[in-house]
Amino acid sequence: MTAATGLADPGRRSAGARLGGALADGALTGLHLGLRAAPEPLALAAGRALGTLSRAPLRVRRRVVEAQLAASFPGAGPRWVRATARACYRHFGQEVALLMGGPPRIERMLARVVDEAGLGPRLRTAVAERGGAVIVSGHLGNWELGAAAVRASGVGVTTIVQRQRGAFGRRLHDMRSRLGLEVLYRDAAARPALSALHSGRTLALVADQHAGRGSAPVEFLRRTAWTSLGPARLCLAADVPLFFAALVRDRSGYRIVHEEIDRGRSRTGTGAAEITKRWVRALERQIEARPEQYFWFHRRWKRAAPGGEDA
Repeated sequence: MTAATGLADPGRRSAGARLGGALADGALTGLHLGLRAAPEPLALAAGRALGTLSRAPLRVRRRVVEAQLAASFPGAGPRWVRATARACYRHFGQEVALLMGGPPRIERMLARVVDEAGLGPRLRTAVAERGGAVIVSGHLGNWELGAAAVRASGVGVTTIVQRQRGAFGRRLHDMRSRLGLEVLYRDAAARPALSALHSGRTLALVADQHAGRGSAPVEFLRRTAWTSLGPARLCLAADVPLFFAALVRDRSGYRIVHEEIDRGRSRTGTGAAEITKRWVRALERQIEARPEQYFWFHRRWKRAAPGGEDA
């Protein structure tokens, strides 16, 4: 898994950058083949070990992770911050190892997902009665598998994602396709997204990273974070329900957590900004319950976004 990134123009990359990219792709291919060949317990253990290595001695974004944890949980002490950061690195190392294990391993894991709160039936009802639904999630648990878990419950899912380049991007695209997901890219998604909703599909997107145009300032874990209004605007434009949902780890495997977001009584609801605040609160509650499963590596709290707006 990775945080969303932009695409560089391959034609403008230097020879050194192209060589570095080729070496990175080769290393990724070797890691993928090794994790895919290893038995599942060994592969997941290797992923946790790689996560630990990334924190120390490699120190991959260690200051960012620990600073954001400390600011988000001001009542916690340094020992808790360090322990939670260690657990975070191990968690994401394990999730990457699972993703790189290939679709057969992923499908076995998805078959054991627990949906005790019944998101699947609620989505099927929304499609039957309202024509579709929007699911918004955050970088919590395993967001790459979240849409696939919903698809496995018998719901047609269209995902909106950021383009990723190189071997990693190609493998992500192949994995999503093999898991039965229809994929739209954010740089050209507005009209196709509405078309998907009007055709009776569920639209799923992750929307908790720093946003510029089309965003609004929302309090998130005690600090202002510029947050996309896209999910709220989509549900209002198509007049369909909005759900917050996440696929989180527990002792037995994965569990779907969700809640329907109140969008007001009228057809246009209470406004995109207010609806956005409501789903962000739902995400906060889940992060507070399991902070080690949140993607603290992304610099979430940045200065005011140019082109941001209130709505």
